[in-house]
Amino acid sequence: MRHPIVADRRRLRTFALLWIPVGAVVTGLPLWWVGGNLEDVWAVALWGEALAVPALASWYVYRFTALSASTGQIFITIIMSTLATTALWLGAGRAWLWLVSSIAPSPHALFARFAPVMFVAGAMAFVAMTAVNYAIAVSDEGRAAAERALQAEVAAREAELRALRSQVNPHFLFNCLHSISALILKQPEAARRMCLELADFFRDSLRAGSLPRIPMEFEATLVRRYLDIERVRFGARLRAEISVAPDVERALVPPLLLQPLAENAVRHGIATLVDGGDIAITVTRQGNRVTVAVDNAFDPDGRRPGTGVGIANVRARLETSFGGDAHLHVHSEDTRFRVTVSLPYLEAPAA
Repeated sequence: MRHPIVADRRRLRTFALLWIPVGAVVTGLPLWWVGGNLEDVWAVALWGEALAVPALASWYVYRFTALSASTGQIFITIIMSTLATTALWLGAGRAWLWLVSSIAPSPHALFARFAPVMFVAGAMAFVAMTAVNYAIAVSDEGRAAAERALQAEVAAREAELRALRSQVNPHFLFNCLHSISALILKQPEAARRMCLELADFFRDSLRAGSLPRIPMEFEATLVRRYLDIERVRFGARLRAEISVAPDVERALVPPLLLQPLAENAVRHGIATLVDGGDIAITVTRQGNRVTVAVDNAFDPDGRRPGTGVGIANVRARLETSFGGDAHLHVHSEDTRFRVTVSLPYLEAPAA
């Protein structure tokens, strides 16, 4: 584990700036109090600055007895380390003042008088720095724990999104294979064209599915390609219009968000009508929100039973991608079925 102050340039710089006056005051005031010559204050001031070394070393008190230890063990460790460290600092200071006594005589001469005060001041500084180190360590550990929790949550959401995206293509392929099997005997050429369109669609959807989000313009292109596939089967019975406002084309959305909604509109709407019907897909922007509406005709008496994968999948992916900031609403009235999606506007960077 790295030292939280020494290993961090910003913290080390802050400590150095704050310690310069602290070191001078811790030693300069006792010398003044006992009547020493203030011209010799530089000698004790340098000694006071040297207290920064044991102050920084107080970090290892925390390393030895973290907060997980008992209160008694922490208390005893701090007392013992404070007494030992301050005594060593005091001894080193006495040796230093003796060395410079020829040019700064008063601190060495008065050492016995201000040494008790120095000892108390040094001990207080050491204890204070020990408390600071404990606070920094707890803060860093809390931040690290929060980052680990966030990374775990992001990883879980990404795994959930991958699982949800993996449901879309198999579900769509299952429905397309049913359509192809229905065409293969009656309209073999249409079945062949549908297979080719399907291959092109999967090529684009696989490329889109590898990305966390894609521009709405690309998503609309995928839906148009899907509807082209369905037109092979339904012909003129399927009438679809897709309208994407210019100011929302670069909005980022989860890939294959619209396709399950369009598929739901075709399978449970257009397919239930003898004469077919229309599908209207509109994408607009209001401020920092994007609204997607998929509106289709349907026969209330001809509804097909479904697995519920399509809309449920879209709702789950919205929840996973945007949390509570995205919503999906379903409204059915007479012969119209409408799905509305509201999500935050996230813009793709300019190419």
